[in-house]
Amino acid sequence: MQKCSRFLPFLILVFLIISAWGCNNSASKKAKEKGEVSFGSYQDNIKGMVGIRTFDHYNRALKRGFGFFVASDLVVTNLDWLKGAYKAEISPVGTRDMKEVVGYTAYDHNLNLVILEVKRTNPDYIKVRGSLLQPDTLYTLKRPKRKLFVVKAPAGEYQDLDSVGFWPVPSDLKEGNPAFRLNHEFMGIVQERVVQDSLQKVVLSKKWIAQLLKEQKERPASIYDLRTKTDKVYISHKKVAGFRIKTTMGDVVIRMHDETPEYRDNFIKLVSDQFYDSLLVHRVLSDFLIQMGAADSRNADKDDVVGWQGPGYTLPTKIIPALFHKRGAVAASKLPAARNPRNRSDGSQFFIIAGRVFTNEELDDIEKEKGFRFTPSQRQIYTTIGGAPYLDGDYTVFGEVVSGMNVVDKIAGVKTYGEDRPVEDIRIKIIEILKK
Repeated sequence: MQKCSRFLPFLILVFLIISAWGCNNSASKKAKEKGEVSFGSYQDNIKGMVGIRTFDHYNRALKRGFGFFVASDLVVTNLDWLKGAYKAEISPVGTRDMKEVVGYTAYDHNLNLVILEVKRTNPDYIKVRGSLLQPDTLYTLKRPKRKLFVVKAPAGEYQDLDSVGFWPVPSDLKEGNPAFRLNHEFMGIVQERVVQDSLQKVVLSKKWIAQLLKEQKERPASIYDLRTKTDKVYISHKKVAGFRIKTTMGDVVIRMHDETPEYRDNFIKLVSDQFYDSLLVHRVLSDFLIQMGAADSRNADKDDVVGWQGPGYTLPTKIIPALFHKRGAVAASKLPAARNPRNRSDGSQFFIIAGRVFTNEELDDIEKEKGFRFTPSQRQIYTTIGGAPYLDGDYTVFGEVVSGMNVVDKIAGVKTYGEDRPVEDIRIKIIEILKK
């Protein structure tokens, strides 16, 4: 009896373990019957996610975002993060192990998706498969300082539209992240979309990603080409009479030259997209010029160095002798030769010539230095109206002031500091398109 009593606790423990295993196995079978199988884990899913950084033509950082692998060498992300970038890099979330993006293989404006081919092989990519049943809760992941965090959010009813479908979610979820059901099944990508006239966070269904994967090109194209891809219809230059630049110091009206169509159409696009709204007149040189159009000036503090960021692309410099730097000329800015070996103009920054009057002797010296001759009409303008003749042959003149030179002169006369930045901020409120 004593021996049996000794073994009794052990037998009870074995019985409990077997019973628990049986119950778990039974529960597992029931879960499978209900379709509630596990599709992985948090750790599995975080391995497929990446951080994305984009850069402009001058290797200046533009944007930071997220994406995730959908094949061993393919990453999907939101298209608007890549638009305007010259190059991009990816890294596993929470690391700085950057790898180059080779190019894009497919994109869709309506879906706001782009598929990137990358110089990294990841066997732990996220599988675009499974059901599309309505989830109660969706989650995304983040990994700051190598620690894994789960962000959960209730999923709204699926919105099934003609060319897009999504689940509305709260704003807690980060754009570009993959979203999962609580059983870890991948469901879609987090985006911001206009829903019933308001901007809202949604999870775009994975079925649209699967569709885009089927539309890929065999060879990747440069992501720089995405800057010209758009589904937006812009006003024809034939209907544009000019542009009113409304600044905090007054209005200046300019018009574009048809001899520089790439610059003309680019300006129409940027103005239509409200790119210039709230940017600073960030550089002023007395009796010379005023400069504006730098994207990094929108939220710049007083001590920030600005004027280094455009829209993420550049334009080829085009010199037309008949378009010269007379007073009121509008020309494209560009970096010095040492930092601009391809001699290209910034995609958005421009300056307006305030200028001064020059003597014929000064023009003679400029001719000797630059190796060309001014025409009689150019000499007449430079010696009576004025301008900046020493810039001729170096910058693309693509427009001119129609009215408001008094405002240009007023801005050109303000006090400056640092890198010729006005002491008191002068800001573009808006640029309006004047129609014919």
